[in-house]
Amino acid sequence: MTTALSNGAASAAANEDLPAVCRRINSKLTAFLSKPPTTDRIRSVQEHTRISLLAIAKALEVYGLDHIALSFNGGKDCLVLLILFLAVLDEYFTLDAQKPTTGFTAARVYPDTPESLVTASTHPSLSVHAENTNSHSDQENENTPPAQLNRNGSLNGVPNGTAVSGKIHTVYIHSSHPFAEVDEFVAQCVQSYHLDLLRYDEKGGMKHAFQVYLSQNPKVKAIFVGTRRTDPHGGNLKHFDMTDGGWPVFMRCHPVIDWCYGDVWGFLRELDIPYCSLYDLGYTSLGGTTDTHPNPALQRRPSLDHVEGMANGDCVVDGEGTSPLQDEATKERRKSLVACFRPAYELEYEADSKERLGRDR
Repeated sequence: MTTALSNGAASAAANEDLPAVCRRINSKLTAFLSKPPTTDRIRSVQEHTRISLLAIAKALEVYGLDHIALSFNGGKDCLVLLILFLAVLDEYFTLDAQKPTTGFTAARVYPDTPESLVTASTHPSLSVHAENTNSHSDQENENTPPAQLNRNGSLNGVPNGTAVSGKIHTVYIHSSHPFAEVDEFVAQCVQSYHLDLLRYDEKGGMKHAFQVYLSQNPKVKAIFVGTRRTDPHGGNLKHFDMTDGGWPVFMRCHPVIDWCYGDVWGFLRELDIPYCSLYDLGYTSLGGTTDTHPNPALQRRPSLDHVEGMANGDCVVDGEGTSPLQDEATKERRKSLVACFRPAYELEYEADSKERLGRDR
């Protein structure tokens, strides 16, 4: 399994325009959905994938691409969401080009999935309160995209309503102490998947970050979020929920809300999707360097070869979720965790309840 794009693969992907990327991913996804399930896990992934594709298509039907943004932080859940979104975009581009007068509808693209399976506390609508357009000073947005995450390139011949320069509106609300590996992976995704990404520090709070983002992008009415039901505050969410009182007003779209931890990894591994390298080092839920550690449930049974290293503090041995490294910022030492922890996709027994054991909050 490839955790990140090689230089050659990254270069090849960079030469693809957005429709070509969408077509390649949709072809791979269509092949996966067409094959008979050989395990209960694959059957579950296929079922959840079909519902998620319909939910994404419904959002595109109502809002159009130019009014949609993707919340992306490089984690496994929003990566699944991004791949699903790109697959639906292939259908969106194709149908828009073939039938520009009749338009794109979810039911036309995915007729075999009942629309009743897509849930909503508030039905999708382009009508959003004007309060999001309040101006914010430049000082409030201190986080302009760094050089490796900036927007570049353009795309001609993409259907009307497509995001600026043929890219996908994306907001990256990152930890105040981000992992270098996460930032690197996000930068790779920006290039490979044509993301028009703006970056914000979470230190002012998620609410504030979204308020600033929407004030700068007033056309955005709906934001895709990779929340799952087992996440904090995810228990009562549906595929479509308006934000709560006090938050900037936008439609929250949760296409993977009903996926479980095993479904996420089943999807990424079946489709051979590159993911952040930290997941191969025992991390199962990614925050910042000050509050995120390898999951103690994935600690390998120590061998004699590793006893000396663990005694020096290279591995967690007490199961308390304490820091596995004396110097978390040292990438070389962090890579040594592969000898101490199994990869994230090997967390199986009661995975959803153990997923955040490596998080302090």
